[in-house]
Amino acid sequence: MSTNDDSLLSAAVTAFLGWPTAKMPLADEDAVADLAKINSLDADALLARVYDTIAVSDNLAISDLNTYSDGGASAYKSQLAATRPDLSSAAIDALASRWFFRLRWLGIESGMDAPRYFVRYGGEGATPVPVALYRRRTNHGVIVDEVLQDVGEWRPDIRRQVHNSFAFSLESDLEEVTAAEAAEFEEMVRAREYVPFKSTAAPR
Repeated sequence: MSTNDDSLLSAAVTAFLGWPTAKMPLADEDAVADLAKINSLDADALLARVYDTIAVSDNLAISDLNTYSDGGASAYKSQLAATRPDLSSAAIDALASRWFFRLRWLGIESGMDAPRYFVRYGGEGATPVPVALYRRRTNHGVIVDEVLQDVGEWRPDIRRQVHNSFAFSLESDLEEVTAAEAAEFEEMVRAREYVPFKSTAAPR
């Protein structure tokens, strides 16, 4: 059996992600190595194909997910199946689970490395005033959460405010803002004067 065998690749993908038993997507390289050993294959070559497959699944152009009654799951799976017809339905399900876990739980937009920004509002009055700025970015696939300390100076979000805003969204006091609003906030920091965003016309 070769590393080009479609069923083996699908099995390797599901084993790597721990589908369907793991509570969240894994990255189990040992499971792929065990599968390769059983089938007398090069483990590194098989693992490389798994990573290539995941990269394809990460970079699908999916938009307007909120327009779908199921949150976009069917649209994602259909597009992935069309792009990779060599994958089994189980592998498609496993990759979809990973994609939506990263998007909904971790807040990573698939195929996008642009940072996401969040602010905490404070003060009193009809229009809220931003008082703290956070960002979430990825560095070589690793999530990095930071808080702005001063102009151009970001430090680790050691209190896990961004993480908690995804994990406990109903309890979070952070709100996502645009990159333009984030830049506007940095100017407030530079001036040491905190005012409502220019685009804010009503309370958020």
